[in-house]
Amino acid sequence: MCKEVKGWYNPLYYPDPGSWDFPVSALLCRRDGTARERDPQNEGKTLKGRGVMLKHWKCAVLACLVLSALLAPAAFADGYPSKGVTLVVPWGAGGVTDVAARVFAPLFEQYLGVPVVILNRPGASGAIGTEYAYARPADGYTVVFSAETPATFRVMDVSKLSFHDFDPVMLLSHSEKIIAVAPESPYQTLADLVKDIRARPGKVRFSYSGAGASGHVQALLMMQKSGLDFSATPFGGGNNALLAVLGGQVDFTSPNIGTVKDYIASGKLRALAVFDRKKSAYLPDLPPITEAIPGMESFLPLDYPNCLMVKKGTPEDVTAKITEAASKAVADPRWKEFLENNWYVGLDSVRGQDMLSYWDTWASVVGWVLQDAGVAKKSPEEFGIPRP
Repeated sequence: MCKEVKGWYNPLYYPDPGSWDFPVSALLCRRDGTARERDPQNEGKTLKGRGVMLKHWKCAVLACLVLSALLAPAAFADGYPSKGVTLVVPWGAGGVTDVAARVFAPLFEQYLGVPVVILNRPGASGAIGTEYAYARPADGYTVVFSAETPATFRVMDVSKLSFHDFDPVMLLSHSEKIIAVAPESPYQTLADLVKDIRARPGKVRFSYSGAGASGHVQALLMMQKSGLDFSATPFGGGNNALLAVLGGQVDFTSPNIGTVKDYIASGKLRALAVFDRKKSAYLPDLPPITEAIPGMESFLPLDYPNCLMVKKGTPEDVTAKITEAASKAVADPRWKEFLENNWYVGLDSVRGQDMLSYWDTWASVVGWVLQDAGVAKKSPEEFGIPRP
């Protein structure tokens, strides 16, 4: 038997076509409700009487599926968040980005109202973790706690992604950069270091986190503006770059001041200069790098903040809920205490499109530094990045 549904004679009466002894395509319905077979050569033609074309039936089903898909995001967004959120940190544990993320995560969790789990996905200057997050659905359940490197992914040819492949939430904080050596190092001042680099071109060793990252950019600036020739090696993260100095693998590095302040206080690390044109408020006796390397003023200050972002296409109301929770987190006294105690500077007033504009300017300055130094794999011009 067939079944009439609102004047249609339903050729899909049986819910399990696989149980039929004849092809589905051969089944038609008579007006009296009995089933009959039709010549398969006439497949797709109009059924007689009040019947309809089978292909019209399929179109109706497809239309329902499409409509459901279109309505699903809105319905989903209304219930956000309904499960835990993954906070992707594209750098290894112990670095400046990871340290800040681990303070931010529990506060974000409190105000978002669901568990927030940190997932470290280091490698390729942050590209591995960023691409992992980009491969996830644009549903707000994967949030990226990023450093600055997406601004240089394309020119360094480590990824096709950039900040424009994500929807911006806000900048969060940054920490001053310094030049530092191990306590047993023969360099007592930055002038000592510069003198030895000039005396032994290419022999003094420098560690940094990854290609296009802050330490790499600083090394290039030092080379370009002073003609210094030293060996620079990436170590896959700021903490690893620091350990390379402490372990004697390299001679100097440029860590964030907030992550090494305890090392400095305990005498396990010696700071030689702050990477700025003015003195640090946290280490006022530390000279600015421009005292030993003139000509760098035009590129300083150059901040390297971390930020919060979600995959482009995330529903606006979901992004709004993430922004609301993040805003409460950075206003929390515990976050402010972390910034103060660890010598970080808050930048959370830069949000939304202002954050993208900030990174566009940053990409212009740094992208062309990389290009002029001959280390960029692709010209910034290829991506429409103007020279500053």
